[in-house]
Amino acid sequence: MDQDTVVSERTESGKRLIEALVAAGLEVRVAFWAKPTDEEKWFLYLAIPIVDKEGPTAAYRQVLSVVRKVPELWIDPFEVRVVGLNDSLTEAASELVRPKVPDSPFAVRNPRPFPGMTRFGGATLGGVDIDGAYIYPLQSVVPAKKAGQV
Repeated sequence: MDQDTVVSERTESGKRLIEALVAAGLEVRVAFWAKPTDEEKWFLYLAIPIVDKEGPTAAYRQVLSVVRKVPELWIDPFEVRVVGLNDSLTEAASELVRPKVPDSPFAVRNPRPFPGMTRFGGATLGGVDIDGAYIYPLQSVVPAKKAGQV
């Protein structure tokens, strides 16, 4: 199987997992696949507020319960890593996909992020050496606000 097929299947499975997590009531702020240089495989990183509130064990417990309910995912539970919102990886990934508003008053302004996944080919992400990353667009991971919420 070539690299493009592997990436395509993983990113599609990751998207379905994120949708299942959001449907289960988990808030996913940032999500991305990254391959740390010192590892032999890709990992799906999920930035979830519950990591900061209750710790990674509670977050993993909730994520794994959703993974078990969606058996057709092409994701090994050991490929999922949960991180907090203040983690350096979370901050770096969200900065890469955050909409950029030009400083010039004559510039065309488009406040929406790039509609597809962002491919990051840099050597480090948030201080971690990586071989590459695929970052989901922010609007695809943050759940819509329910009626009555501000």
